[in-house]
Amino acid sequence: MKKLLTALSVISICSSAGASGIDFKFGSPSFSGNGKSSHYLTIENIEKTRKDAIKTKNEAAAKALKDEAKSTPIAKFKANLEARFYTALAKQITDNVFGSDGNQQDSGTYTAANGEVITWTTPSGTGNVVVVVTETDGVTTTYTMPKED
Repeated sequence: MKKLLTALSVISICSSAGASGIDFKFGSPSFSGNGKSSHYLTIENIEKTRKDAIKTKNEAAAKALKDEAKSTPIAKFKANLEARFYTALAKQITDNVFGSDGNQQDSGTYTAANGEVITWTTPSGTGNVVVVVTETDGVTTTYTMPKED
C-alpha cells in the first residue's frame, strides 16, 4: 500500500508541474472590451438596415395603394371629366379674351366646384393676359401670356 501511495504522489507531482492555469475570457465584446466599438457599430448598422427596409416596404405599400386607388374606373372617369371641364374653361377664357369686339371681355372670374377661383384680366398698355388661379388653401399661381403677337 505504501508503494501505491508513493507512486500516486509522484504521478500527481509530475502532472501538476506540467499543467497550466485556467484562463477565462469573455467571448462577447460587450463584456471583454476587446473590439467593443466595432461590435456596437455592427449592431447599429444591422438595426438601421432593418429599419430602412421596413420603412421602404411601408412606403412601397402606401404607393401601391395610392396607385390602385387612382386606377379605378371611377377615379379615371373623374380625372377625365375634370380635364374636360378645365379644357372647356380654358376655351371660354380664350374666347372671352380674344373674341370678336362684341363678345370680348377684358376681365372675368370663375369659381370652380371645389372652391378654386380663376380670374383673368387684360391690363391696358401691356398687351398681356394675366390669369390668376387661387386654390382653396390660398396658394395663388399667376400665368402671364402675350395677347397679341
